Amino acid sequence: MSAPAPPAGSGPVLVVGASLAGATVAVTLREAGFAGEVMLLGAENALPYERPALRKQYLTGRVSVEALLVQPASYYSDNRITLRLGESAVSLDPGRRLVRLTCGEQLPYGTLIIATGASNVRPPIPGIDLQGVHQLRTLADADDLLSAVTGARTAVTVGMGFIGCEVTATLTDLGLVVTAVDGGPGPLWGPLGPELSAVARGWHEQHGVRVLTGQGVTAFLPDATGSAVAAVEVAGGERLPADLVVVGVGARPNTGWLSGAPLDLLAGAIDVDTDGRTNLPGVYAVGDVTITRDQRTGTHRRHEHWASAIAGPSNRKTHRRPAARASRTGLFLVRPVRQDPAVQWRARRRQPPSRARRPQPARRTRHRVFPAQRHGHRRARSQ
Repeated sequence: MSAPAPPAGSGPVLVVGASLAGATVAVTLREAGFAGEVMLLGAENALPYERPALRKQYLTGRVSVEALLVQPASYYSDNRITLRLGESAVSLDPGRRLVRLTCGEQLPYGTLIIATGASNVRPPIPGIDLQGVHQLRTLADADDLLSAVTGARTAVTVGMGFIGCEVTATLTDLGLVVTAVDGGPGPLWGPLGPELSAVARGWHEQHGVRVLTGQGVTAFLPDATGSAVAAVEVAGGERLPADLVVVGVGARPNTGWLSGAPLDLLAGAIDVDTDGRTNLPGVYAVGDVTITRDQRTGTHRRHEHWASAIAGPSNRKTHRRPAARASRTGLFLVRPVRQDPAVQWRARRRQPPSRARRPQPARRTRHRVFPAQRHGHRRARSQ
């Protein structure tokens, strides 16, 4: 007979996924005064870092790896946050409140917070495994792309969502001749609509990017050696020269390890309410791995944006920029739920003690996704 599950809240807080969202949860629990055991589990060997800067400042050499870190290594030890890096979860037993790792070890939890993020969609396009065809998600991906940029003259980006637009702008800033291809009507068409999509397209084209929309990629073509990419063939038959290719056509939530658990999923993502609660007691989820259920309207929506990872479901409409530095300045705190130390995702502003002042209402900030607002992409001054 299996051992009974411990009562809710009696074990450690286990955060699975050392992502920006996961690390922010662990840090904010300590900032909020939670004194219980906190463990942060991550599949990568690197300390938790901020992914959005990988495709911008990091690729252009404006920041180092250390500047990307949510917190330095000393913070976790000083604040009694146990880091388990380079280890992945493979299954969840909610009845016994256990998470099993690839090594076979089983970790107990009182409260579980799932922050395993998402993985890039890898489309079944012939030649996608050729050298020089890249995707960008991790620090290792960014390092590989940086190496490929050296000596490259031409690039093709496939997909013009948030990542595709930002990588296109960055590669242009690095001096490459870039062609951007998207099967949709225009860049960022889904999240922003036709009018702003046209603005984004114009900004790219003003900086020398050739934008091809409404046609997909049929193949990545090899060079004479047969091992590296040399061109990209689009649906119309045109072949675009490419010393390197970056593919960014969407992401899938990392929920495969949860297949045996009675956890409610929708479109592959974890179904949560606006406080991040799942259908299982003591189990919460945050970030790209989730789809949020609005109890007022009965609708669901995914928010694949960095603001969602650190502000949480209840604050997604504001996209408050200070949340991006929550772990460094203490601007955002998470309010624990009574006896349960898990996250109730309603953030509130708090000034550091040295600069305490009356709380100010949240201000709207621009949706900074356009290349014209990023590194080197600025509108030309009128003559």
